[in-house]
Amino acid sequence: MNETSWQTGADGDEMLEFVADRLSPRQWLLASAAYARRLWDVLPDGTLRQAIDFAERALEPIPATERAAWLKKIDAAVLDAVSTAQQTQHAIVKSADPDAATVADPVLARPNQIAPSFPLFQAASRHAANAIEWIGETVNEAASAVRVLFNEPDAQMLDEIRPLVEQTVGSRTRANTAANNALRLKHEGDEHADRSAGVKNKRLAESEALEIVRKIEEGKSRSQDDAFEAEMKRDRAAAKTLARVLREIVGNAFKPPRIEPAWRTNTVVALAKGIHEDRAFDRMVLLADAILDADCDEEAILRHCRGTEIGVKEPPQHFRGCWVIELILGRYVPLPAPTPNKKPKPKPDPLDDVFDLGPLRGKDDDTRLA
Repeated sequence: MNETSWQTGADGDEMLEFVADRLSPRQWLLASAAYARRLWDVLPDGTLRQAIDFAERALEPIPATERAAWLKKIDAAVLDAVSTAQQTQHAIVKSADPDAATVADPVLARPNQIAPSFPLFQAASRHAANAIEWIGETVNEAASAVRVLFNEPDAQMLDEIRPLVEQTVGSRTRANTAANNALRLKHEGDEHADRSAGVKNKRLAESEALEIVRKIEEGKSRSQDDAFEAEMKRDRAAAKTLARVLREIVGNAFKPPRIEPAWRTNTVVALAKGIHEDRAFDRMVLLADAILDADCDEEAILRHCRGTEIGVKEPPQHFRGCWVIELILGRYVPLPAPTPNKKPKPKPDPLDDVFDLGPLRGKDDDTRLA
């Protein structure tokens, strides 16, 4: 790891290994809270969102008694949060009749009549019911991630919350896909019913409806190579997210930022406080102008505020814990010097999972086939 790879790289896991033994408890909490904030839109208003906000604002490690109290509040709030999310999802997919998802057969005017569009409406109802159930599971998973913020702030906190957040994001995608499919199937059912109203061959029309259902439910076919590539993309995206989080909290791990007392004018400090309190990171450009007016010549500060950091392609994604805001408010703590002769942690070989042959047997083990 060198300064260039830290400032512009996308291997968050390598970056974390470089600084993990030097992060403060508050930095672990801020990094974990940044991950929990990704689930904000999953959570209804109330205790679970308040918990994330509280963790982000904590200036000192949260006392054990207070952490225990928050865990109780979170657990007590989950049931209502799930119910609220499911009610909202129900309203979205209501037209697909989720409450009829368990109906196995159509209601027919005559016993020998075939309702050719029924497979579409039945599938729409099933997907709508799944969308409601799965959004509830998503909120439960999100609550599990929020709970992690009230563990002891250390490396394990971040290790625990990262996969939980990724799992929740995946579950939300699954719930949203089910909702979209429900509405699409309902729309296709309405159109198919209009088309097939006067047809003589009802069975052929029903086959057409079944084919539409199949195509929508299968979606775009994906080969094994495509699935492997998608997994690789997810891994790269996760590593890139971690890299952004670490740069936002630490800044330059090789060079502590410089700030002069004269730059911390009343205007600059007030702007920084407002940005932190309101999460109004759109004002970072105004902060750059204000600190420049105070004769700041620290390029790293100005570039970070303006989102023009050299070698960084993505637009800035600020959050509470931004090193510039912390610096201006007098809360930034530079990283201690690296541990001398620190040995890098060996990276797992991805082929280990592929060629996992299980535990090795000794010569006295019974290896005979039954």
